[in-house]
Amino acid sequence: MSIEKMVLLKVVGSTEDMNPIIKELILNENVHLNLNVENSNAYANYYVIHQYESDILGSTSLGLENSWDDEVKHLDGMGIVENLAKGMGVKLTVDKNILSENYKIKDIYNELMNIESSLGVKVKEINDKREIIKELQAFRLRVDSIGDKTLELNKLSDLNCFEYEIGMLSKENKWRLKKNYENLSAIVMRIGIINASDEDMYMIMYPKQFKGETDNLLKSLNWSRLERPEGITGTPLEMIVQIDERLNKLNNEIDGLTAAIEAEKKTNSNSINRLYNILNLEERINEVTEKAEIGNNIFAVDVWVQESELENVKKDISKVSKKYMLTQKTAEELGTQVVPPTKLKNNIFAKPFETIVKMYSLPAYNELDPTPFLAVTFCLAFGIMFGDIGQGLVYFLLGLALKKKIGDFAGIVMRLGATSIVFGFVYGSFFGLEKHELPWLPSLIQGGPLSPDNIPMILVAGIVYGLFALTVSYIYGIVNSMINKNIEEGIFGKNGIFGYMFFMSFVLTIIALTGIINVPVSAPLIVLLISIVAIVMKEPLANLVMGHKPLFHESPGAYFTESIFEAIETILAALSNTVSFVRVGAFALNHAGLFMAFLVMSEMVENIFAKILILVIGNILILTLEGVIVFIQGLRLQYYEMFSKYFKGEGVEFKPLKLTR
Repeated sequence: MSIEKMVLLKVVGSTEDMNPIIKELILNENVHLNLNVENSNAYANYYVIHQYESDILGSTSLGLENSWDDEVKHLDGMGIVENLAKGMGVKLTVDKNILSENYKIKDIYNELMNIESSLGVKVKEINDKREIIKELQAFRLRVDSIGDKTLELNKLSDLNCFEYEIGMLSKENKWRLKKNYENLSAIVMRIGIINASDEDMYMIMYPKQFKGETDNLLKSLNWSRLERPEGITGTPLEMIVQIDERLNKLNNEIDGLTAAIEAEKKTNSNSINRLYNILNLEERINEVTEKAEIGNNIFAVDVWVQESELENVKKDISKVSKKYMLTQKTAEELGTQVVPPTKLKNNIFAKPFETIVKMYSLPAYNELDPTPFLAVTFCLAFGIMFGDIGQGLVYFLLGLALKKKIGDFAGIVMRLGATSIVFGFVYGSFFGLEKHELPWLPSLIQGGPLSPDNIPMILVAGIVYGLFALTVSYIYGIVNSMINKNIEEGIFGKNGIFGYMFFMSFVLTIIALTGIINVPVSAPLIVLLISIVAIVMKEPLANLVMGHKPLFHESPGAYFTESIFEAIETILAALSNTVSFVRVGAFALNHAGLFMAFLVMSEMVENIFAKILILVIGNILILTLEGVIVFIQGLRLQYYEMFSKYFKGEGVEFKPLKLTR
């Protein structure tokens, strides 16, 4: 439950072995190309590099063996392979096992050209005909949307003084057009509605002398003219018949061409997939080569490697070359001169919640990973607000069913559902029905959430949850500040030690004033005043502690003006935090109250089937509408109430070199 430790590895080798070494780095899939030490001396060790070049490689210039031969580098090999695969119906897949063979790129291109010369013409013809089919189908859909299929468009073309256009307008632009009717010397008629689209079909008829101004207005409305394919004429009905005939003819021609290449497909499909993988690899190699430092005899490339994978990377390089040198430094040794990439490492429970963290931002390498804390507090908040055994079970099973389709989000739904089940046993709620409707139902509290005895307890539970969540948030923030040696924010800042003291004394002051607990108001009030003074004076106090001078980096007047406003913001934030977490308990009561409304409605009808139907509809609405609202509230608590206390999110994602395309 942390961030993976990173090592910056400088790979120095002979230029004759550059391609094999880079190939291994890509196939290893555990190295991140470093780009942020360019024009920096953070990790340069030029003396060692030149010594290596002189002693091991000698003074003879080996040059750079570019895998992209001059005769083939102008060709779009990947484009040719993809067109062949598309025309032949071959599914291209990444397969690293194919790449274990030794090959010369010129031989690969010769093989590709042989396949292309044998099948290319037929494949191109198939692809071209498929594109024509797409265009004809799109045209047919639009023509078919015209309400009057007997509209004689040819007669409209014979008008002497008028011209017409048929095209599409979105609903938004339709309203814009209506607002410009006084500027348009034309007749506008909607002639069709295109299903599953926000566009409708329109005919616009205008005098020929107004063609210019009509065209300009239509352009401003993103008017999409209906372009008639060559040879398609007549009424909409006649055009549909002509299009269908042409589509049938094209499909028959494609079937004939497909049959002609079917025999060769079996022979060449494996070759095409092999060529795809090799050319894909070569593209990746050349991308890395462009970022490498290259001398007469040597090359150097910097890559970030997970500390746990370092030995595997070294082993892979040693398999393909003896003329290389590796030097390494940890991210901690390099300090702030470089920005290490961040790769999160969490256990099976917390891992799906990385998605929510990444939606906000990625933690920096030297920042605490908020994922474990988010996972626990998000589940707790959702459980308190949406506690129900049956409804939680629905979410759990839904997440389980969709696990392969939506991945991590399904995992989140499963965990939230499980927490809902746990709190369902606390409240004694099963699809909204409580213990007095289902006597066999286990329940930790008696009388359900809406019992007068339980309402204050549930509201207090929300506040206690909030105090716990914010306490840990402040601790995270203090630790992050101390890791970065930011004494000013870590101790005296609004999210530091004195910020936490202010928040807790603010809460205790409210408790003392309201008399909820018999606490003397003077003690928390004194701590509150001391804390707010420390927050206002954070810069001079921090400089005094660290022995820095001057105490103020700007004029005291400007500093105090800004600092006082920050103190006011801190007071408002403390009030906002308290109210926000009261909502957690309020949502729990709302959840029970909403179902009670449906229960009352069901009791107003006598038909048993009508009763069941009302309760089912109620549960569906609660699961969908209220479930989404509670999820958003949980997300809001994380992003605005907690992350603001400790999370900056300035990380760079660890993106290993891979053969993905």
